[in-house]
Amino acid sequence: MVASSFLTTALLAFATVVASQQCYGIDGSALDKTFTPCNPNAEHSACCASGDVCLSNGLCMSTEDVTVGMIFSRGCTDATGKDTACPQQCSGAPTKPNTTPSPPPPAWQLQTCDMGEYCCRAAGSTKSCCNNAVAPRIQGPLHATLQSPLVPISKDNVVSAPQTPLATPSPATSMNQAAAASTCAEDQARWTIIAATLGALLAGITVSFIITTVWLHKRERRQRRLKEHYETQMSKTNVYRKALESCVGSARPSMAVEDVDGDD
Repeated sequence: MVASSFLTTALLAFATVVASQQCYGIDGSALDKTFTPCNPNAEHSACCASGDVCLSNGLCMSTEDVTVGMIFSRGCTDATGKDTACPQQCSGAPTKPNTTPSPPPPAWQLQTCDMGEYCCRAAGSTKSCCNNAVAPRIQGPLHATLQSPLVPISKDNVVSAPQTPLATPSPATSMNQAAAASTCAEDQARWTIIAATLGALLAGITVSFIITTVWLHKRERRQRRLKEHYETQMSKTNVYRKALESCVGSARPSMAVEDVDGDD
């Protein structure tokens, strides 16, 4: 009788532990076995996907090729997500007042916005949530430490990792990066203006040179034609003058003889 009671208690305890190992998405839907709790010994724990690195704040860092380094909020062993062990970062109110938030997705992805601010968008979405008025917001930097990466567990495969502080940009670092980006943008704009000015100046000089060359060529051709015309006219004038002088010279002696005869 005692043995039967002990067995029943053990089975109930085992069933409770097994039930607590079930992971649920942000929307409360049951997740498959690829999602496991980060702290399986606790009553409730945040859940991450196999291959993720669990963070101490309940979030997950992906190690997949496409999403490596991205931060996700996957879910919890508490289906309601209200337990303190569950990730609460994306459960805040939307940015725009009097706005009804949309139903939560199965998982959130955190996107970095300006000045260390984060917003939450549905995992797998490619649209930015930084300007989305209904997207949940996280003010300030995230502080967390790395925990054990989640991998499929087998008798030959037990993985653990030391807790290491997760490097998050401080406001000063973010401001320095923003200032550097602003300075770079100003330099690019300045060089663009200088290049455009030099290009316009070079184009103006080229056009002026072409116009001047054409004008000089036309003037030289016109002067050459005028010179040829002048030389032609002078040649004709010289021929006419010589012919006239020849005629006058031959007529004067005969007139002189007639005049002498008349006087006699």
